Amino acid sequence: MDKHKKKRIKTVSVSVLEARLGRAVRPKDRLWAMIRLAEGLMGQEATQSERALMLFAEAERLAENTHDQRGLAAAIRGAGSCQLYLSNLDAALESLQHALPIAEQTGYAECEIMILRDIGTIYVRQSRQNLALATLGKCTELAELIGNIQVQASALNQMGTLFMDLGRYHESLECHRKSLTLLDRTDWVHDQAITLLHLNNTLRLLGRYAEALSAIKQSSQLCNIAQDSRMEAFCQGSIGMIYSEIGDYPNALSSLFASATILERIGEKRNLAAAYANLMQVYFELGNPEQTRHFGQMALAVFEEVGDKLAQTGTLVIFGEYHLNRGEKTSAIRLLKRCIALSREIGSKKYESEALTSLAKLTTERGNFPAARKLFQKALSIADECGDQGNAVAALLGLGQLSCKQAQPDRAIPLIERAIEVAGRIHSRRHEQEAHWVLSEALEVTGDFKRAIVHSKLSSSIKEEMLGLEKQKAIGALQIQSDIEKLEREKALLRKETEFKSREIERIAMHLAEKTEIIRSIRRRIRKIITSPHLTSPGPSAKVGHPPPTPPPRRRRGWGRGPGFRRGRG
Repeated sequence: MDKHKKKRIKTVSVSVLEARLGRAVRPKDRLWAMIRLAEGLMGQEATQSERALMLFAEAERLAENTHDQRGLAAAIRGAGSCQLYLSNLDAALESLQHALPIAEQTGYAECEIMILRDIGTIYVRQSRQNLALATLGKCTELAELIGNIQVQASALNQMGTLFMDLGRYHESLECHRKSLTLLDRTDWVHDQAITLLHLNNTLRLLGRYAEALSAIKQSSQLCNIAQDSRMEAFCQGSIGMIYSEIGDYPNALSSLFASATILERIGEKRNLAAAYANLMQVYFELGNPEQTRHFGQMALAVFEEVGDKLAQTGTLVIFGEYHLNRGEKTSAIRLLKRCIALSREIGSKKYESEALTSLAKLTTERGNFPAARKLFQKALSIADECGDQGNAVAALLGLGQLSCKQAQPDRAIPLIERAIEVAGRIHSRRHEQEAHWVLSEALEVTGDFKRAIVHSKLSSSIKEEMLGLEKQKAIGALQIQSDIEKLEREKALLRKETEFKSREIERIAMHLAEKTEIIRSIRRRIRKIITSPHLTSPGPSAKVGHPPPTPPPRRRRGWGRGPGFRRGRG
């Protein structure tokens, strides 16, 4: 079974795909060989992805010439997926929406479900949650209908991640667990490991760290079975993020550096850049400006090198906020403006809204209230358009605080009340606590002291609750440390047991080899004796093929002693 599992995750190398394309003579064979090669080039360096785009374009022309509608759908779908990988979301969506009706008309269901999955991914990245959920739901239904478990599980994982972003954690858990149930019936260890990591992310956000750690342990075991260093790096990174969230920064850094080391060794540049971004965030929380700047710049450089504009945009948001908190306003403005331009280029509404909110806060600090209001309103409009409730809360709070600074409490109160409502809907306790406090101050200015006291108490109770959760996290950190040490001990024992069994197998093999050699030596000696000349060569008087005659018994002379004889002469 393990052997079959390893076979499942094995991929065909690019060189093999290129050789197949070189051998293809017939146009249709050449078409599909070209599509397979282009698919193999996706997910590598930016230059290889650009080459994949050229191959997909050539495949599209070839499909039109040969009137192969399925090939045409696959080629256009491949180009869209490649654009998605390069974070060109608008171009990707245009290609995929062009390919979808062709796949539907030709009944090419396998292609259709992959198109729906990719379109759903684009909607997720554009923060168009409702469209994303509808598209991915349709994808899972069609995948279940045709029995494609892999795509069905992948779409469920994406829905789970989307529900997690929306704060609908229980629905997220349901999606990931359903995906895991489907994959448990297969031997696809790679897909199972990915699903367990998704499950861990949701459990981590719910503060269920013991369950999250259990999911990571299972994922790590599957990675060992598959000998997948890449997934092992993801496990280490996830453990690092758990430590970061509970405030255990030394262990967080240790795990994140271990993840980065593995990714650097295997040449996974894109994920290595993500590890650098995580290290930047931990050093940011530790208040270490040098390391924060160092890893932020490294992450940006690698994301730019591999052409991942979406991840580059997300890093720019964090880096901009870092400079904003440091009071480095010029650097913050430059980075946030760059982030807004890049997010508009790739069509990422989520990061555009985040960057606009951060830029509006900076503009408020500089005293330019009219410009700040315009930026907050723009951010709120984008967040409402794409259904990003988290950014909507941040923009509403910013507008409310701005109105308070302008001595307009009546204008601020409805905005802050709306922020409290949305924050409660998405379970954002931090935003709720801040909004109740700001509302209390606004009500105090208007003279409504009774309501001001109520909201002040609510803010204090939420803060105490959050501090209580921090204490629980700190206590949970000790349990996590104990569990991880136990896991390390189990791994060490398993490694020792494997080494012992390997030595035992080698000893038995040597013993069998010695016995085999002895048996061969005995056979050679027997063969030598059998083929010896004095046993096999007949004498001169003997007849070949017959034994020599036996001589008659000789008769004794003298007195007989048997019956009928007497002593003496007869």
